[in-house]
Amino acid sequence: MPSKAFLTALFLLVSIMTVPTLSSQNMHAHPERGLNYLSLSHDYSILHTSNETLIRDFSRFHQDGIDVISLSLYWYRLEGNTQGSYDGLHPDGSPYGERFLNDVKRVITVANQNAIKVLVTFHTLWGVQDSVWCTPKYVRDPISNVSDGLAVVRSADMREAFVNMFNHTVQYLAETSGIWAYALLNEPWYWGRTSNEHDFVTDNGKTQKENFISLIEKLSSIVKKYDNHPTTVRFISSKYWNGSVFNLFERDWTWDATLLNSLDFIGFNVYPGGHGDFAALKILDTLRMNVEQAVGKNKKVWITEFGYPSDDDSEQQAAYKSYLNSFKDLSLDGLIAWYWRGDSPKQNPGLPGKGNNLCSDSLGTPRPAYNEFLML
Repeated sequence: MPSKAFLTALFLLVSIMTVPTLSSQNMHAHPERGLNYLSLSHDYSILHTSNETLIRDFSRFHQDGIDVISLSLYWYRLEGNTQGSYDGLHPDGSPYGERFLNDVKRVITVANQNAIKVLVTFHTLWGVQDSVWCTPKYVRDPISNVSDGLAVVRSADMREAFVNMFNHTVQYLAETSGIWAYALLNEPWYWGRTSNEHDFVTDNGKTQKENFISLIEKLSSIVKKYDNHPTTVRFISSKYWNGSVFNLFERDWTWDATLLNSLDFIGFNVYPGGHGDFAALKILDTLRMNVEQAVGKNKKVWITEFGYPSDDDSEQQAAYKSYLNSFKDLSLDGLIAWYWRGDSPKQNPGLPGKGNNLCSDSLGTPRPAYNEFLML
């Protein structure tokens, strides 16, 4: 549980943040609230995320004042292990491509029927440890020679493959009632595994950063062409590393005008807990600075992920109370908690009542932190 010293320091930080600033002058009295809505095996299958489960959850959300859910679409669910394969079954029998997207449409439809709007998130992961399991096997990073998501900014062929998959998905979902916006990428990062790899020149003569920004521009233009919904990217606000907190967004993206202009709003993912009280305060202060800077550049801001992993209900609730107290004076359009999943109790991680999950059991009972979120 966050210590008394942390809560006292957080109170002082919040007091400082309430001094009139650009953010507090323009802040939203009631930012929208949302949940990252997850599914067993990331497939939103009717077998375990049934219509009955959806109606149970979404009717509760609507009654409780939840405005939006985010659905996580991983690359391995959108395309098979053969490039251009957009409809089929994996060897384990689980769906990908259009079979998967038909269930995504089903979830969006039920959400829409309950007045819940949907953020469609292309939940990309990066790096060998993170992305191998959710990236089609044909995707090869020319640096690591494995199925690493960073291939899309290191290889022109792999970038084209990602764009083709994205284009197919947006066209397939186009005109589905209930879609509010698209998150084009999740937590894009491009630093290398060695110090001299950070900004190395790729196969098209550009850096990874330049390729990321060009890719984001392209993906946003595809959405505008077929669906004309708002677009965002879920950026990492800050990073804790070796005892220090880095303003990762500012360091890696330098408030690039081309990047900002290609997005309708900025998403920040922020997790203050788990690194000690000082680091938590620094992470929250960095978030405040980034929100202020974004608002100063006329960009709307959402917190697209925040949460606290604990099996202890009281500990998670206390953390939520602390974090929400620090968020309330920021100029935010909305906050989306990580996460809700109550479809099945059969698989770890993600069991109801465990970790970040705000659902207590497979009956859809909220944990206390969920109720704390409703008080924002």
